[in-house]
Amino acid sequence: IGASVLLLAVASGQASAGAPFCALRDPSHQIYELYPEATGFRSVVRDINDETKLAVDKQTPFPLHNGELGQHTLYVPVDGERPLGYIQIRSELTEWGLAEIVWALNTEMRIVDFRFQRCRGAVCQNVMNKGLQALLRNKNKVALIEMVDSAGLLVTEHAGSMSLDERRLAGVVIRSAVKVIAVIELGWTTTVEEPHKYHAGL
Repeated sequence: IGASVLLLAVASGQASAGAPFCALRDPSHQIYELYPEATGFRSVVRDINDETKLAVDKQTPFPLHNGELGQHTLYVPVDGERPLGYIQIRSELTEWGLAEIVWALNTEMRIVDFRFQRCRGAVCQNVMNKGLQALLRNKNKVALIEMVDSAGLLVTEHAGSMSLDERRLAGVVIRSAVKVIAVIELGWTTTVEEPHKYHAGL
């Protein structure tokens, strides 16, 4: 690609014992695939602690679990100095094992895309084949919350031909999307404010 890669690691505290530190595999490839206009990226590490958890739990109906605390990395693709969005990977427990989901957001905290970095079972590919990516694109936190019913499933209105198991996995994915938005907004506040300052010329 020939693009410069800017790495900025900002650590705050130590990871909680046993907390997952989800690593983005081959970040240069995945980041430039998700943001082809990027000329580089930064990685910003933060400690997601109990204080962040409480703040997230107040904002969303999908609380963080203690196993989701600890150090996490936020990738910020840039065009020159201008931030283009955010990428973060989250681990989610499903009935088919642990799924690793790569989330790409724009600077307005809407979904650009997602992909499974790890997910076992045919159901994982099935939800992709049945349009879950397109369904979630450009959705914000409020819209995503409304897409999950009281049983934690993708609501039938959006399910199309998805089976019950596929709706169940889709519900896990959507809850992950809501949490990743809330965690980024609350855990990386100064990073999220940066694009708005850039556009304002500050």
